[in-house]
Amino acid sequence: MWPWLSFGTLGRFAFMSNSATNDWRVEMPMGGRSGLVSYHEGSRVATFDWEFGGGNTVAIIYIGKASEWSQRYPWAADRRQEILERVKQEVIKQRAPTCRADVDEQVDGFTYLLIREPAAS
Repeated sequence: MWPWLSFGTLGRFAFMSNSATNDWRVEMPMGGRSGLVSYHEGSRVATFDWEFGGGNTVAIIYIGKASEWSQRYPWAADRRQEILERVKQEVIKQRAPTCRADVDEQVDGFTYLLIREPAAS
């Protein structure tokens, strides 16, 4: 079974938060072959589409272009990398603890977070 499919104790929703401050969290509702990953900070939300991958890529999370970030999420305009790191860590922790996450920055400006199975030893 793919670790990505584990549901945890909250049923269809997975909530991971920073237990030290509880001012942000990552939610990953499951139900199908694609969906949304949501980053919440207070009442503000940044959402990212995800879908299952192929080969050793378990899932692909579409982060979008850096140039679009300040328009879509002005409250986090200068914190894109910090939020991306939080999402990356929480997705691995909650859904794919045996996997790794790689950031794929494309030449056209698009950014993807690739959740991959560990490399064979």
